Amino acid sequence: MCNKKEGIVLKKPIYSCEEHIEEALDDWVYEVETFPEFKLVNNSQNLWITCGYCKNKAIYIVGNECSDTKYRN
Repeated sequence: MCNKKEGIVLKKPIYSCEEHIEEALDDWVYEVETFPEFKLVNNSQNLWITCGYCKNKAIYIVGNECSDTKYRN
């Protein structure tokens, strides 16, 4: 369950390729100070989502239930 408070800006999810998943997980933990969930990107809706660290195709989405990741499939 999320403990959302009014006025708090949620961290955007991080999209990552296979090469940068460890960096994405580290960045999330450093910035949010909690462990994220990571899931495979559903490419049936978004045919080309790029990695946040390079221009390769993203295969993971890093976030948690308090981010807007929860509402994306």
